[in-house]
Amino acid sequence: MKLLRVLQEGEIERIGGTETIKIDVRIIAATNVNLEKAVKEKKFREDLFYRVNVFPIHVPPLKERLEDVPLLARHFLKKYNERFSKNIRSITIGTMNKLKNYQWPGNVRELQNVIERAVIISNSSKLEIKGLKTTNVEEEKSEVLTLSDNE
Repeated sequence: MKLLRVLQEGEIERIGGTETIKIDVRIIAATNVNLEKAVKEKKFREDLFYRVNVFPIHVPPLKERLEDVPLLARHFLKKYNERFSKNIRSITIGTMNKLKNYQWPGNVRELQNVIERAVIISNSSKLEIKGLKTTNVEEEKSEVLTLSDNE
């Protein structure tokens, strides 16, 4: 209730205080939960929903923006090249196809982790990723490689 008051009225009261203090407050909130559905299921307060849903911005998940994968992959390659003092110049065509055909349930963080792991274990000037299962049935079935296989 106190958060609702802050959002609606722009007022707070200090703990133990009696004086109302006017404040200018804005909240930026993010979630991967469908809040409208949560309100209908009584899992999220309807009055809070209407107060935080003033200017919604929908950012689609990576699986709906697969055209962004090459740009992000190259960005993360550059980042982890610098961090781990590697000199990987490019990503193989096969690897890029695997990245573009994967559904990315972990979103951009999963892509970042995949590239970081590949950079760490790479000893080549071209980045290859093994062990990533794609949605393309023609791709060979990938398997998770052991440490000795990677070495």
